[in-house]
Amino acid sequence: MGDTTMKAAVPAGPGNSQTEIRHGAHVDTIENVDIVFRAQRKLSFTYGAWFFGVTLAIPASSVWWKGWYATPIWGGFTLNYLFVSLFYYVFLWTMAWTYSKQADKLDEQLMHMADADEASAAMTGKEG
Repeated sequence: MGDTTMKAAVPAGPGNSQTEIRHGAHVDTIENVDIVFRAQRKLSFTYGAWFFGVTLAIPASSVWWKGWYATPIWGGFTLNYLFVSLFYYVFLWTMAWTYSKQADKLDEQLMHMADADEASAAMTGKEG
């Protein structure tokens, strides 16, 4: 079985200041991880803000618009009840699905960055 422990190492070589994290044969540099984590943090805060905004808009709408909670639109359902019982869950599931797809793309980006670094190091090693 392969080595699955994380090991930090400073690569040997002049002018190479990157720190590496090894996961068996897979190597990530701290700089690449930092780039992807910054994008992940931005993604998380963006989706958190949307969640907070939509969730806060439900009771706020009840305060500002009487028609939102007091006017029946179909079989006694009000807009508020219909939104909370159906559309809000569709919104949450859609948001969770798109978030996970975008987060997976960031993970793949990190993998491709590691592969590009490895290919670059192999090319540099062959030239030197």
